[in-house]
Amino acid sequence: MKKVFKEPLVIFLLLGGAIFVLFQQVSNDYQPDNDEILVTAGHVQSLSLNYEKVWQRSPNAKELEALIQNYIREEIFYREALAFGLDKDDSIVRRRLQQKMEFISEDLASLDKPEEQELQDYLVANKDNYRQPSQYSFRQIYINTSKRGDSAQSDAVALLAKLKEQDSNAKSLGDPLMIKHQFNLETEREIERVLGAQFLLSLSDMPTGSWQGPIRSGFGLHLVRVDERINGRAANLSEVRDQVVRDWGVTKRKQANEMFYENLRKRYKVKVEKYSEDNSANDSTAKISMNQKVK
Repeated sequence: MKKVFKEPLVIFLLLGGAIFVLFQQVSNDYQPDNDEILVTAGHVQSLSLNYEKVWQRSPNAKELEALIQNYIREEIFYREALAFGLDKDDSIVRRRLQQKMEFISEDLASLDKPEEQELQDYLVANKDNYRQPSQYSFRQIYINTSKRGDSAQSDAVALLAKLKEQDSNAKSLGDPLMIKHQFNLETEREIERVLGAQFLLSLSDMPTGSWQGPIRSGFGLHLVRVDERINGRAANLSEVRDQVVRDWGVTKRKQANEMFYENLRKRYKVKVEKYSEDNSANDSTAKISMNQKVK
């Protein structure tokens, strides 16, 4: 008999049975404060609308009844979980509730509509974010330094002299490269992405209307002729209104969220117990105790 009680399966079944009995006892003793679940017409309409968003059609009678029963099931389990305190000390639940509180404050802030002067002031305060970039139209001829070795520089200088005399067949000169020969009104960002920051910096100081170089990129050397340069400038509100309105809204929501938190924070006394800085990241004794002020 003693050997039987030492078997892991038997121990597992006994423990499981004990937990089940305890759960049944607690469940029988527990009576919820509010045992009424009211499914209003508004709830049903909301369930139907959510279904439409997913399936692009209204639910039929059978599907709608299933939605209602699922809602009731969810509500019952939700209330029972709260009654058993299953929401306590759950980091996922805590984080989700925090997010919902933040959403509330952000939704309130989103009700505000910006005045014209507010948008203009925001644009001025953040002008670098909306600056219209410089644009370049240029042609380039590539000199492969890996292929030409020590002669790459002198080859580039000789080719530059030839181009200054006549550049009618410039496209066919130089070494092959898997980027285009001619760029038309490309932005600084695109040029930097393709040819690198060093190339872009050299391009910004280059005169227009003549072949110059050689200048260096991540690929090697280039001879370049800038045909047109449109210098960057600060944007007008009319040009970037949609972006400014969107960014202004994000900023306002963040500010409202922070203000909302600070007002709530004033209602609490916060005490952080002392802990060792050497093991603060893993110190389980570091606790935060928040006690609501007695009014």
